Amino acid sequence: MLRLLLKSKGIHVVSRIRGVSVPCINIRTYKTRIQQLHHDGIDYNQQSIETKADEHVRRCTFYKDLDIWTLYKTICPNVRTLGDVLYEGRTASNNSSCVGILQSSNSTKSIEWLSYSMAIERSLMIGSYLWKSANLTPMQSKVAIMSSNRPEYLFVEQACYMYGFILVNLYTSYDPAAVMNLLHRTKAEILVVDNIERIKSCQNELLQNNQLKMIIVMDDKIDNQTNKIQSLSSILKITKANDICERPIIDPNSIATFIMTSGTTGEPKIVMLSHENLLAGSKGHILRIERANIKGSVTARHCSVLPLAHIFERFILLAVLLRGNQVVFCPTPDKFVEYCSIVKPTQMTVVPRILNKIHDKIMMEINKSKLKQYLVQQSLRSEESWWLSRLILGKVKKIFGNELKAIFTGSAPITHDVLHFFRIALDIPIMSGYGQTETTACGTTTHAGDLSFDTIGSPVATVEVKLIDVPHTKYRSEMNQGEICIRGPTIFKGYYNDEVKTRETIDENGWLHTGDIGEWTSDGALRIIDRTKHIFKLNQGVYIRSPWITQIFVDGISTEATVVAIVIPDEDFVRKHFKSTQTIAFTDLCKEPELKQIILTDLIRLAKDNKLKYFETVTNIYLHPQPFSMENGLLTITLKTRRMNVQKQFQSIINSLYNVKKVATNNL
Repeated sequence: MLRLLLKSKGIHVVSRIRGVSVPCINIRTYKTRIQQLHHDGIDYNQQSIETKADEHVRRCTFYKDLDIWTLYKTICPNVRTLGDVLYEGRTASNNSSCVGILQSSNSTKSIEWLSYSMAIERSLMIGSYLWKSANLTPMQSKVAIMSSNRPEYLFVEQACYMYGFILVNLYTSYDPAAVMNLLHRTKAEILVVDNIERIKSCQNELLQNNQLKMIIVMDDKIDNQTNKIQSLSSILKITKANDICERPIIDPNSIATFIMTSGTTGEPKIVMLSHENLLAGSKGHILRIERANIKGSVTARHCSVLPLAHIFERFILLAVLLRGNQVVFCPTPDKFVEYCSIVKPTQMTVVPRILNKIHDKIMMEINKSKLKQYLVQQSLRSEESWWLSRLILGKVKKIFGNELKAIFTGSAPITHDVLHFFRIALDIPIMSGYGQTETTACGTTTHAGDLSFDTIGSPVATVEVKLIDVPHTKYRSEMNQGEICIRGPTIFKGYYNDEVKTRETIDENGWLHTGDIGEWTSDGALRIIDRTKHIFKLNQGVYIRSPWITQIFVDGISTEATVVAIVIPDEDFVRKHFKSTQTIAFTDLCKEPELKQIILTDLIRLAKDNKLKYFETVTNIYLHPQPFSMENGLLTITLKTRRMNVQKQFQSIINSLYNVKKVATNNL
């Protein structure tokens, strides 16, 4: 990856070092540059402050004396419901480009832009058709959508917002049984899909479903078309300008969308979010980032790669549109790098796993050369080596299109080494956020100039946070530790048709109980240290990695003193460092006792290096050749492990690991 760069500029580097010594001393470090460009005025040593000492309620220092229930309304005050968002964007952009569509011609790819007016027109046409031709009822009827990211998703979504239909977001990873179950539970009257193949396996069942009035397909190719299945293009063709209906008056507190929880602990719950919830989240996000000068050219172009069914991408996208910026939709994560080279985004939203994959590929290339390893280590290690990091890691910027100016990450923790690598390589602010679907993805976020690694920042503009005692544990609020509770205008309206679980989650004072255990650091930032429903955890907030392992599930039995693990080895690393022959199937390699011993020994070494206690240390493992994935039901759509599913599938193996003599434990 860096070979050509090193060859072509090696002599130039030497001459620069020899000829210019003083400027190197004056080069600003990453921290200095980011804080000069994006300091939002926060005191990094006091990011939050207690506003109610008796309950230990905290707010970001910015908002300690302000009304968080109305503050966000100062942003885009004319936007009362989500149906107003595109109109606001049209005004902000002077009707400039809104949605980009990739076009291919003679092996050359370019972007065709649709203006805000064009996006509004298509949304109005779809919404009018659903209202008058499909006979849907505003603020009552539900429209389900299951599609990869694409412009039509936005048009259908905005059509529902404009005319008050409740959008039901289904993940494309759902199997037919899950789709049918959720359509039944939500009472959806319309199903919108990107292509007919999406529902091929349950098409007959859908056609016979009397609850479902119509199936709308975004692609034009529809086999065995019936009156119940219509293409979106045909709807746009038959709907004329004079067919567009005046928008009904929509209550901002009415339900705008149903979003499914990831289902890590069982069947997905149906989260009800109102127009006000989503607007509070997006406007609050704008309040936070624009204080840090993350606006204008920094946020001008967004590449949407996270599923639009996920709340994190949804509220970020709304902020993009409110400010009249541009968006291009990337249909699948595997096309992410390709899209970046064409779209050249200035900002993006990613989950850590995307960054991890890119980081691992880069490091795999770097590790082929001792010289590259040394140069990269030096560029990452020394704050005075800014010129070296620009030289050695400059090509990393090109992976993201060379114009990236800000990254927002969340949904899962990001490791220290990966975050540090991309901060130095990209030389941009990378802000980490914490929230849940039930909080409209709002909770806390790091300040752009705060370069700590293990915190998730201070409360955002629309929430206040408190920690409460966790019974039967050491976590106590007076010690600044406890279960994280969040309150504010972004808190959801409840679980659809599940009042019991709603009451279990939101207490009588409006506090949402997250189930996550946090602690306030001395500088007022929040840190996640545990999960109330997790019996076992490898370490309290410390993430360690073995090159032998691509995935690991640590679990155990409450009657046992230690934990065990299901390990999915890294096949490339194993074949290179254990047995390089390709004639042995990976399934057979995973049965090799010697390989198991090597990996277990490495885990024990890591436990020792990180000072884990004996009961936190893995003492036996099972090597499994097949990775956890969405397809086999072991990962959620946000790529989190479905603990219950993994436990169920591997329970007998986990039990057996305790019945086998533990190996290598004497090395502890």
